[in-house]
Amino acid sequence: MDEIKIFLADDHKILRESLELLLSQEEDFVVSGQAENGMDLENILRDQPPDVLLMDISMPKRDGFDTARALKKIYPELKIIFLTMHKSEEMLAEAFHSGCSGYVLKENAFEELAAAIRKVVKGEVYVSGALTPMMLSGFLSSEKESSELSGREREILKLLAEGYSNREIAEMLAISVKTVETHRANIMRKHRFKNITELVLYAVRNHIIEA
Repeated sequence: MDEIKIFLADDHKILRESLELLLSQEEDFVVSGQAENGMDLENILRDQPPDVLLMDISMPKRDGFDTARALKKIYPELKIIFLTMHKSEEMLAEAFHSGCSGYVLKENAFEELAAAIRKVVKGEVYVSGALTPMMLSGFLSSEKESSELSGREREILKLLAEGYSNREIAEMLAISVKTVETHRANIMRKHRFKNITELVLYAVRNHIIEA
């Protein structure tokens, strides 16, 4: 069984220690380190970045969003899960803009965290189930039904939402990168997506990928 290396970043020491205790109960999880603020993270991770970073949004010195953007530039394969108390649409959208793969509410962490980690490691997206009603009634409410997508568009939308690049999708489907780009542009135009975040959340809402 391959080990999944996990790093914890939160300014509350008790929470970090509780999470480490929880995660250590999983045979394939290894907590590789901890940090209490975003400023320390880049230096600590420089030599051995983890597979998954569990990080709070509200941290001293440098918040989670800025930290995520900086780390994704250095470690594009790093999977980031925000562990937070924030339940607003704006925070959820900003989280995905900053490059995260998962969004877990602290109140649900002990029930959902293991599943969230395993999903993001596979290249999927995870959003706490408690946020589904907000997603349905909020900024996704005006989107059109997925039945308007062709079979190929739906297939490509799913792969995009799972985090694959245009080139990776082209290789997987044995089509040209240009064809993928054309389908992607059509998907964005048909549903008026402004960015990949809206595409991902649309895919979650319509069960094209699982939250």
